[in-house]
Amino acid sequence: MKLHVLPTITLLPTPHDTAEDEQIIEDWSRGLDWVKWLLGSVRARMEVLSVEDVAEWNNIGEGLVREAIGPALKSAWQSARANDLAGLIAASCRLSAQLSPEVCQRSLQAGAVLLKSTKHARYQGVLGRLREAVDQGRCDGHIAIVWAAVGHFFQLSLTNVIAEYLRLEWDMVARDTHVQLPYAGKFSIAGLTSRIMSDASAESALRVVDA
Repeated sequence: MKLHVLPTITLLPTPHDTAEDEQIIEDWSRGLDWVKWLLGSVRARMEVLSVEDVAEWNNIGEGLVREAIGPALKSAWQSARANDLAGLIAASCRLSAQLSPEVCQRSLQAGAVLLKSTKHARYQGVLGRLREAVDQGRCDGHIAIVWAAVGHFFQLSLTNVIAEYLRLEWDMVARDTHVQLPYAGKFSIAGLTSRIMSDASAESALRVVDA
């Protein structure tokens, strides 16, 4: 009789804004290679938006990510954990109101790719209901919302969900350039993750955010 062994998943503790926690996030995230495989379809099918230098990435991190994407990821992951489809839809509506038309369209395209990639997973729960809502036009399928639901489905912690989203975003904006991702500091993957985790909710501070 064959035994089907489930893959192990490393869960991260909630980070604080310290150098030690940043190193923990960076080290442990390297063990999530299967996430790169899962998000590979998004990387392969989306147009690359190039950044010319690290300062542009810093602007994205301080503006788009911390003011819109970060709060959306947190809210969506918490809603997925609570099996709350209405919460996921509400988080998506808030994000649509914050993003510029160009960024919004790109986000929806990436979300559609990820939904398609995970369509045949079994026992999807709230992720499956989110897909139905998107298909029925009741919800915008932003990549941040979809990824938060997918990440929770695969038992990723919120910290991992945020860190891997940031890694995807970096790959999308810097894939065809020689710009190096900061290894440490507040605009590194670990630094931004830690700051987003410690940020207060920004759900009431809606404004259009452009990349």
